[in-house]
Amino acid sequence: METKLLYLDDHYRKEAEGKVLWHEFTDLVVDQTIFYPTSDGQPNDKGKVIIDGKEYVIVDTWLDGDSVHLMSHDTYPEDVNGKTAYQILDWDVRYLHMRFRSALKILMALAYRDLGATMRINQTYDDQAWFDLEYPSVTEEIIKDLIGKANAIVEKGLPINYSYIDRGAFLNDSEKMKICKGRVPDFEKIRIMHIEGLPDQMEFGTDVAKTSEIGRIEYKTTMVRGKTSNRVTITLR
Repeated sequence: METKLLYLDDHYRKEAEGKVLWHEFTDLVVDQTIFYPTSDGQPNDKGKVIIDGKEYVIVDTWLDGDSVHLMSHDTYPEDVNGKTAYQILDWDVRYLHMRFRSALKILMALAYRDLGATMRINQTYDDQAWFDLEYPSVTEEIIKDLIGKANAIVEKGLPINYSYIDRGAFLNDSEKMKICKGRVPDFEKIRIMHIEGLPDQMEFGTDVAKTSEIGRIEYKTTMVRGKTSNRVTITLR
């Protein structure tokens, strides 16, 4: 059961129809969705689906192979397969995740460009986000310098664009492989994020259209996680 990922085509799409392919109790799979599943540090979308006039609140969304599962509080009816599921995002939740996601991607690109450093993992919440920066002897001054550069990019209101390249071409591009630390999903086409002045990087999440939408990035804390790994937490204003 393959679910078309509508959120990759339009991060700002708030509503869409989908055909129910499969269900089991509170678990539903549709043929296309605007709901982002928990992945790569970005939390799942929330919202609701409407089937035959009844609303089902979506509390979790997860990816299993090619299928996106929409988890509801309530059990779906037994005869739901083949019916239309009208999907509506909780836009405030999605947009906040988009802003944090874009902030992290800018910081990741700057860390690689200016320090030769990479991010091991990252995680977004509703009030903050963190990333693990792999760089020896990191100082608060270094982190604040990165955030200052990121805020300068935010203030420019630069467009964020995308293109696709073949998986083989991506795997053979040493720079792109370094910045993503060799973690490449099993897709035939790899989606590339472009921001003027920054290294291109793989991106299958949802981001804002212009950097100015992020708002001001603020430094919160740094926690040492090992000899070269430092967890940096940011907030947005």
